[in-house]
Amino acid sequence: MIDATRTTNTRFVVLTSNRTGSTWLMSTLNSHPQVMAQGELFLPRPRVAEKRWDSDFARPRYIETRFGRAAIRPFTVFTYLNDLYRTPGAVGFKLMYLQLARYPEILGYLLWRRIPVVHLVRRNHLDILVSYAVKAKIGRAHLLSGDKSPGNLAIELDTRTLIGKLKWLQKQQDYARRLLRLCRLRHMEIAYDDLVRNHARFETILAFLGIPPEAALESRLEKIRKGGHRDVIANYEAVKTTLSASEFAGLIQ
Repeated sequence: MIDATRTTNTRFVVLTSNRTGSTWLMSTLNSHPQVMAQGELFLPRPRVAEKRWDSDFARPRYIETRFGRAAIRPFTVFTYLNDLYRTPGAVGFKLMYLQLARYPEILGYLLWRRIPVVHLVRRNHLDILVSYAVKAKIGRAHLLSGDKSPGNLAIELDTRTLIGKLKWLQKQQDYARRLLRLCRLRHMEIAYDDLVRNHARFETILAFLGIPPEAALESRLEKIRKGGHRDVIANYEAVKTTLSASEFAGLIQ
């Protein structure tokens, strides 16, 4: 909840892809008293009923509103975003690469309103694939604080498709970088890997957005995977051998 007694009116977007730690980033930013950080407002399906980190304050997704049902685009998308950004304080939402491709008019809106973009990346693409596999195994994307951690997290990665998937993830990330540069949108890139190693890097994001620093930023989420690659990848040696002859050899720990 935004502290109405001291607000900084800032609008922003976090551009990213799946399994990059974006939900952790948004929930951490949302703990700032001046920030309202929303999730994937352009995810093309209604919300589920289960308790989530943002259940208490999440706005209806575009598809759940009268704008989405009317679907006279781009006008309804612009109206939806205008309504979102009328909220006082620092307000932002999470936008996935594929959602931007589905709703390209969002880019026009960002340019029109000069909305700053935080481009969140994850340098270790192998961690992204491991995260996908863990999610598929336990049937959950995130754990809330206090939730019981799952037991055996051993997963296997298909070595036949591994290199192709890593190349695709790198290609998506590079394309997003080029798009931001070509459009000359004001943006900054931050790596999840750096945020995990040094929580003080959140100050860089706040400074970029013109939001006062806040020492006690905390996420409502728990980390699911605690160990390294060898602890969680059941076919670790096969994965390491596959990567050793590629440009991704340095990704495996």
